[in-house]
Amino acid sequence: MNTYSKLFLLVLSVFLISCSDDDDNLPVIPDGDYFDGTLILNEGGSAGGSVSFLSSDLQQLSNSIFEEVNPNTGLGLFLQSIFFDDDKAFIIANGSNLITVVNRYTFELLGNVDAGLSVPRFGTVHNGKAYVTNLAAFDSDQDDFIAIIDIETLEVEETVVVGAVAEHIVSFNDDLFIQNAAFGFGNQISKFNIASSSITETLQVSSGLNSMQVYNQSLYTLDSEGVKVINPSTFTVENQIAKPEGLESVNNLRVENDQFYYTSGTAAYTSPTSATELFSEFIFDYGSTSTFGSFYGFEVNDDRIYVGDAGDFASNGSVFVYSITGELLTEKAVGIAPNSFYFQ
Repeated sequence: MNTYSKLFLLVLSVFLISCSDDDDNLPVIPDGDYFDGTLILNEGGSAGGSVSFLSSDLQQLSNSIFEEVNPNTGLGLFLQSIFFDDDKAFIIANGSNLITVVNRYTFELLGNVDAGLSVPRFGTVHNGKAYVTNLAAFDSDQDDFIAIIDIETLEVEETVVVGAVAEHIVSFNDDLFIQNAAFGFGNQISKFNIASSSITETLQVSSGLNSMQVYNQSLYTLDSEGVKVINPSTFTVENQIAKPEGLESVNNLRVENDQFYYTSGTAAYTSPTSATELFSEFIFDYGSTSTFGSFYGFEVNDDRIYVGDAGDFASNGSVFVYSITGELLTEKAVGIAPNSFYFQ
């Protein structure tokens, strides 16, 4: 929802309150300083990671918002990702085997998951349970597992070994889909049935699988050959959109408003989902000089493209916000290694 829509709701709320004693139909506006804007997850270094908040008008930036609300408390080492359940945010720190639970709008601490995890990575919620992927030992992919967490008690109730790398995880109906690829290696997706708590099928795509997203009843993946469009019900590839020969590699697939967005090198690109081949003409090239930190974070939302640049991974990183036509809207200094964006 854009800024103007939210301002309209606020004005509408005041008008309705003045005209009626019946509060049943009033829109609910969440309490908290972090309602209208973007959460930026900063992976951090040896001193721990942090979360920044950028207002939807791009004017106000607040860094280290968790520490501001919860003094003398930290989020742990190497913040990996955030997932949500209604007004709860679950912040994963894989270096501390910790998930911190906060109110997503106030950032007040609600509790922790601090047992039963081993290098947690990504999570999703379904029917009162959180499903979190764990890499476990770095020298093996056979011990990677899913931790199933009761989101009320914040206890790990069950673990299920995946038998392959367990990285990104998304839900569709009563199934979860797990990306069995990380750091540019791997070509498999696993289908996890929630009712049976088991892996029921696997699907091979191409090497270099690096992105996965559910959009409009389809599962989209990006690998070294391009985009695969997968029917999640039949778990089969229904269409393929080829990678252009002019791009050495493509990463960070996002699907928004029937458009693909992706990156290559230090440039961002877009193509319609109806294309037969991804376009090779970039929207913008932001010219990062970071050896490994360019496009460390990338997201598309509400006609804006968000870029996180990790720089040298030791000092504050940078966030750039562009229009979908490539106009730079703002640049902000945030915490160390901004790796992901979440929209409130």
